[in-house]
Amino acid sequence: MKKNASRRRIDANVDELDRIIDAAMRAPLNEVDGRTLKTAVHAMAERLVRRRNAEKTSAVLDAKAPPTAVDTPPEPKKPTPAGHGRNGADAFTGANRVAIAHATLHSGDPCPGCREGKVYCQKEPATLIRIVGQAPLTATVFEMERLRCNACGEVFTASPPPWR
Repeated sequence: MKKNASRRRIDANVDELDRIIDAAMRAPLNEVDGRTLKTAVHAMAERLVRRRNAEKTSAVLDAKAPPTAVDTPPEPKKPTPAGHGRNGADAFTGANRVAIAHATLHSGDPCPGCREGKVYCQKEPATLIRIVGQAPLTATVFEMERLRCNACGEVFTASPPPWR
């Protein structure tokens, strides 16, 4: 590995830097103290800035031999976290699917919000699942059309059907 030539070791005496700062608060710095303080500040700034490492792992490690761990037991697999307990619309495979178009808007119509852009259909419709408590349970998935304005970004969703 090459050592970066711009990174040099600078020994900074904190007591000396405190003395320089105290003197600078009373009178202007002389040239020697100014250079000492400037060098110390630049050295600290270099330490704060992260250097980009352009080395490839394959250049440092032998790519053919995987690293071996000595005396380290394998980590046990963590169980997958539990979900939120709700099913998405795709989980209701036997449900009736009803597509609902927007009552007043169609793709390409002018935006009723900003009157500048046009509305276009979204890829994913808004979904509403209604489950009726009959034995066996039945579900209906309503896919309500969503239209989005290309100028203001407002989304217009078709109204769901009334509950019976």
